[in-house]
Amino acid sequence: NLLFDTTVQYKLGVYSAPDDSLRNYSISEDIFRINSKFGLKAAKSWYYSVTADFKTQLFNGYKKNSNDLQASLLSPAELNVGLGMTYSYANDKKKLSFDASIAPLSYNLKICTNDKMDETAFGIDEGRTTAHQFGSSAEGKMTWKLMYNITYTSRLFLFSNYEYVQGDWENRLSFD
Repeated sequence: NLLFDTTVQYKLGVYSAPDDSLRNYSISEDIFRINSKFGLKAAKSWYYSVTADFKTQLFNGYKKNSNDLQASLLSPAELNVGLGMTYSYANDKKKLSFDASIAPLSYNLKICTNDKMDETAFGIDEGRTTAHQFGSSAEGKMTWKLMYNITYTSRLFLFSNYEYVQGDWENRLSFD
């Protein structure tokens, strides 16, 4: 009767930067994400649900040959909380599972706490540290166990404040 799913994910990509006169390395990818879903059963595979997604960077990222920050902890950061319904399906052999969440009532908070960064680059008004938006969100996640040690996962997240749509699509192939 309950649905509870939480994922904590961290990705860090670092490479040597011999053509950068200020640093020996550069960060290509730095993403810390917590994605959570809680639901109460409404019908056979449907749940009344609350979804939350938070993402930020952990390390400072700089432009090449410059001390201008591109990203740092909580700059930018984004929190999305939605209220709606979730459909959850898993086949009998548990080799394929699918979840789809639709949240017609969704709140999006954008954060930029570092005053050395241009907050307008993240959709925040000049001189402010946060931006608040209301709209709708949707998320679809599919997991397919191709073989005993190979799993394919695809996740698509969309948010719209009815003026624009922003999305995040992730595909992952795991060899266990």
